[in-house]
Amino acid sequence: MGWAADLTGRILGQAEKGSGNYHTTGLPNFKAVIAGIVDELAGSCRLRKDDLQVISLGLAGADRLKDKQIITQALSELGLSCRYLVNSDAKIAMVAGLGKAEGIVLIAGTGSIAYGLNRQGEVFRAGGWGQLASDEGSGYAIGRQALVRGIRAAEGRDKTTGLLPMIMEYWGLASWNEMIGYINAPAITKAAIAALAPLVAVAAERQDEVAQEILWQAGDELACLVESVIKRGFHQQGSIPVCIYGGIISNIPLVRRQVEAALAGKAVIVVPQTKPVAGAVRFALNSISGSC
Repeated sequence: MGWAADLTGRILGQAEKGSGNYHTTGLPNFKAVIAGIVDELAGSCRLRKDDLQVISLGLAGADRLKDKQIITQALSELGLSCRYLVNSDAKIAMVAGLGKAEGIVLIAGTGSIAYGLNRQGEVFRAGGWGQLASDEGSGYAIGRQALVRGIRAAEGRDKTTGLLPMIMEYWGLASWNEMIGYINAPAITKAAIAALAPLVAVAAERQDEVAQEILWQAGDELACLVESVIKRGFHQQGSIPVCIYGGIISNIPLVRRQVEAALAGKAVIVVPQTKPVAGAVRFALNSISGSC
C-alpha cells in the first residue's frame, strides 16, 4: 500500500499494487509495483512526479545492509529525481503504532515477526525467517496446524475435530481422496494456507478443542517472540510498550488474549489507531524537516 501526503502530513490519496517484497516477487516486479504506485498516486492526486520530494518505503528485510543496497539501486533505475528513504516494514509499523522509533512491534499476519528498537538505537528481532524456519504463531502456522491435526484426526492419530471437513468445504473438495493432490499443487501457496486461519477461529468459537489448542499455541509462540526481544534488548527498561499489527493478533481474540496473558507484567499491548504506512509518512516528514 502507498500513500501520498503533503508537507503537513495530510493524506492526499492511496494506492495498492501488490507485494513490495523483492525476495518473493523478484526485482523487476518490485520496481513495477513501486512505479505503478507512484503513477497511480500522481494521476489520482493530480500531482507531477517532478514535485515528489521523498519516497519513504517500509519493506521486508530492508534494514539489512545488503538488502538496502539492492533496493536502493533498483529504485535509482526508476528515473525519479526525489530522495528515497528505505526502512523495514516492521520499523515503520512500530513508528506508526507507538509514535516514535523506540519500543517493540509484533506483527502476526500471513507471517510473523517481533521487532524492537531500544533507547540505545540497537535493533533486535525474533522470527521473520519465513515459513520454512519460522513464522511462529502466524496465519500460515495456524493454517498448517489445522491441516496437520485435521489429517491426524481423520487417521485416528489425534483428537476428534471438525477442522478437516471445514477445510475441504472451503476448498471445494468433494472427497478425502482429492486432498493429497490439492495440498501439494503449486497453487497452494503460503497465503493459501494462511487463509485457513479464520476457519480455525470459527471452529474455536464452536468449542472445537483442537482449534482452541492451535490458537493457544499460536498466542504462546507470538509471546515468545516478544519475550526474546525483551530479554536481549529491553531487560532493564520495565514494562515495554508493544504495538500489534496483522490479522491474526488483531482479529482473533483468543490469540490476542493468550499473548496478553503470557506477557503480563513484561509488556503493555498497544492497539494502533493507524496503518503501518503512516510510519513511512512520519519518516518522510522528519527527513524533510531535518528532525531525523
